[in-house]
Amino acid sequence: MSAIDARGLSCPQPLSMVMSALKKEKGPITVLINSESAFESISRTLKSQKRTVAISRNGDEITLEIGPLS
Repeated sequence: MSAIDARGLSCPQPLSMVMSALKKEKGPITVLINSESAFESISRTLKSQKRTVAISRNGDEITLEIGPLS
């Protein structure tokens, strides 16, 4: 399992980090972000790729658990 800590980073850097990790691994990948725009961008991209994603929020921190292609 891979983990990406993209807290404090601006778009498109978090999305680029996720896409790079997905090229190397099929999943699962844990992503930590604290930007709503990064969340929207990553979520939209993962949905278009038919990836499963579990989302949890703790204050302004968002954790995405990205599963394999569905």
